[in-house]
Amino acid sequence: MKLYIAEKLEEYNRLDPLRFHTPGHKGALNRYDITEIDDAFPGDAVIKAQERTAMRLQSKYCRYLVGGSSMGIKAAVLAAKGDILVAENSHRALFEAAALAGVKAYTVKCPVKYGLKMPVTPEDVDFELSRHPSVKAVYVTSPDYYGFCAQSELKEVTSGRAYLFCDGAHGAHFPFRPDLFPASFSSFADATNLSAHKTLPAYTQTAYLCINNGELLENIDEALKNLGTTSPSYLFLSSLEHAAEYTFMHKAEYDELRLATDTLRFCIPTLPSDDFTRVVVDADSLGMSGKQLYFKLKDIGIIAEKYDDKYVVFIVTVTDTVQAVNRLREALCSVSL
Repeated sequence: MKLYIAEKLEEYNRLDPLRFHTPGHKGALNRYDITEIDDAFPGDAVIKAQERTAMRLQSKYCRYLVGGSSMGIKAAVLAAKGDILVAENSHRALFEAAALAGVKAYTVKCPVKYGLKMPVTPEDVDFELSRHPSVKAVYVTSPDYYGFCAQSELKEVTSGRAYLFCDGAHGAHFPFRPDLFPASFSSFADATNLSAHKTLPAYTQTAYLCINNGELLENIDEALKNLGTTSPSYLFLSSLEHAAEYTFMHKAEYDELRLATDTLRFCIPTLPSDDFTRVVVDADSLGMSGKQLYFKLKDIGIIAEKYDDKYVVFIVTVTDTVQAVNRLREALCSVSL
């Protein structure tokens, strides 16, 4: 597995230099944590890595983010240069982005199912766009925390009227197995942020911003420059490249994970979401609250992603094993007795 950034880091470390440059720990904390070295590092490694990752994520362009998906969301809103239409269930970063850009954020009501707010529909977006002609971009969330996805028809609804942006933070794994997962907005939306750290083997705080509209690229790059640090962690950047390549190399393992999660769902009441790796257990059907189930599992060493009044959410990724999913299934069976 060729990794452009990691190879440049190794190349530097083979020199075994006496470090009179930042960072101040001089390699004591991590010898791969280095800064830019004139005529040596990073060279074009990051550019090459981003270009290949764009292909893996089915997009024209990709930008590595070391400030999380929030950074990508804010950059896209700044690049749109106008009011935005956002789903009612949007992450707070959308509203922070609108405040930062000095634009209005109009909300679209979400339909409700299973007691949860579902992704916005094309019909509702169409209606709200007609009501708010100042809107320059529509920002939808897909998939959401519970694994529910918005419809790809949103592209037709917004075409010629507004940019289509997607907060796909929880769907960074979708592009790697289009036969198993819903179509990733990274393949057709004008811009989509994907949180590598949520569902891929990457460090916390890392994300991708996928862009398919070349007209936005200059504005997005300018926004990212204004929002980001001038000293990005090359450990984080290398992690982003590694996450995409690792998942691409191991994508066949999703087949066994699907079988394991299907078996779990056969035994335990769960929500029927669009993403089989997002296991949402219906604690209410087990005769307890989401909080009670969460802490019963925590007491035996299993920690879920989140809980609410009725549900507990578990995230399965390509770095999980079938044995781990089976252990979760057995634990759920035991605590529900």
